[in-house]
Amino acid sequence: MTGTAIVTGATGGIGDAVTKRLASEGFRVIAVGTRRAALDDLCERYGCEGIAVDIGDAAAVEAALAGLTADVLVHGAGILGPNLPIHKTPAETIAGLIAVNLTGLFNVLRAVVPGMVERQRGSIVLLGSICGNVPGAGPGAYSATKAAMQSVATNLRFELQETPVRVGEIRLGRVRTDIHNQLEMDADFYDGYECILPEDVAATISHMLATPPAVDLSIIEMLPTRQVVGGTRFSKS
Repeated sequence: MTGTAIVTGATGGIGDAVTKRLASEGFRVIAVGTRRAALDDLCERYGCEGIAVDIGDAAAVEAALAGLTADVLVHGAGILGPNLPIHKTPAETIAGLIAVNLTGLFNVLRAVVPGMVERQRGSIVLLGSICGNVPGAGPGAYSATKAAMQSVATNLRFELQETPVRVGEIRLGRVRTDIHNQLEMDADFYDGYECILPEDVAATISHMLATPPAVDLSIIEMLPTRQVVGGTRFSKS
């Protein structure tokens, strides 16, 4: 499968790897991000096209993506924020998480999906997190936005059931990118841990897109082999 692919969050670790992979496979890649200089560098390295836009701004997204014909959407844009309990997370932090991780998702889907439905073709891949359904796997406010993404993915797939448009979500475990710096924790999340690499995620997305059109890989849980979830905690009174 080739055509035009829109990649959001393209200048991040995963977005960079996905842009590189899809461009190497013959896609025309539209890289979406907020940092113009980083986008220019990405375009120079991979031959893609860059669009700088705040995805939390509905009008800006509509204007930026107007007229584009997308065969693939890989939505990886998102922020993590500091590692704080829900009840101690500042209002501005929560507003920022919702603006990018949730409102931004809706804005991008609203700009891209109608064209896919009209043309009766397209594949959508949302990059989620195990934080959406595993308590304690990440900051509570961030995790809530990823739980919302899981609901968006499953409902969007249901709503598009009478079309050939595919919807898949990858629920990621720990990936070696610098996003964990946002947690503002004095901890090393990578030293000694064999984490998923951005290139691994890109390869998985490539596989999803290469499956026959009648196959939809709806939910993929992608964790490092040694990262597991489960068990319970019981605190003493």
